[in-house]
Amino acid sequence: MNTLDRYILWEYLRTLFLSLFFLSFLVIIVRLFDKDLKQFGDETTSWVAIQIILLQAPRRILEIVPVSSFLTAFFLLGKMVQNNELIAMKSAGLSVHRISMPIFLSTFLICVGFAVFYNRVASPAYHLASKIQQKMPLRRNRNVVFQGLDNRLFFILNLDLEEESIDRMTIYDFDDKDRLEKETYAQQARWEKDIWNLKDGFVRQFEDGVEVSFEPFEQKTVSRKEEPQHLVKYSKNLRGMTIKELQQRIHYKKRAKQTTRREAVRLHHKMAYPFAAFVVVLIGIPISIQFGRAGFFSGLVIAFFLNFIYWGFSFAVFEGLGENGILNPFVACWSANAIYALVGIMLLLKTPQ
Repeated sequence: MNTLDRYILWEYLRTLFLSLFFLSFLVIIVRLFDKDLKQFGDETTSWVAIQIILLQAPRRILEIVPVSSFLTAFFLLGKMVQNNELIAMKSAGLSVHRISMPIFLSTFLICVGFAVFYNRVASPAYHLASKIQQKMPLRRNRNVVFQGLDNRLFFILNLDLEEESIDRMTIYDFDDKDRLEKETYAQQARWEKDIWNLKDGFVRQFEDGVEVSFEPFEQKTVSRKEEPQHLVKYSKNLRGMTIKELQQRIHYKKRAKQTTRREAVRLHHKMAYPFAAFVVVLIGIPISIQFGRAGFFSGLVIAFFLNFIYWGFSFAVFEGLGENGILNPFVACWSANAIYALVGIMLLLKTPQ
């Protein structure tokens, strides 16, 4: 790495982290005093509310990384354009591609770091915030998927610990070769010592994957080895799940022959979104060279516009199509990155070298 690379890298990283710190602080303070405190009831103390907001902060930081990255690239290269540093570098035989290389490489490595941060820090912290917000210990839980004992898989739509009741529960029993043997469904369920009391449901028996019997029932008891309180741990919001937990839930639901589109989209989202900053910078560099003299306000407007379009394509369009089964989850989550990367490469190629 030569002196010029170190200079560009230092200026870029210094400005990026200052921008990230300032915008993160601003977003947290605004949410703290404008919205988040107002949504809690009177019984929630200010300290609990602050805990929730701080635990949600890592996810908020990830949301502004693309904006910070674009602004940093825009202002750094814009300043170099205004000070004629870029012209001097070009006169020395350096192309725009070569000048931008430290920015590209450092941004990519930062994105890799944020992908790990998203999975290991932001998601678990968001889950803790959700647990506090719902007044732990959790009493009502939706969409519980749980691997029980003796090759049993549970899917529970609504679990109410206070009332000791379950709304719509399905129990899947598998053989030693992981083949479905029996499906037990109940509209309502309650529990007593060592048994499930099931009401209004049916039992389906399978042999070699083929249904061989169907028996409806009004009342039925099934042996119980699982504690309902233990099932609560498996009712995580998808946003609060790590990649490993999402993969596990997808595996369980596939075994039960249930749709996994939402989980698959969230899984690929966790891998794709951290690289939004890289593709935004890919577009930002040629734009900053063209409009770098425009100043702070123009850069801010362009940054928010590009990120708004990215969010619109990524979440409102592509991921929505993925959850509805129209697009493959991988395609749905990576399409916005691919489109932005393609546009960025085209702009770079058209930028005077």
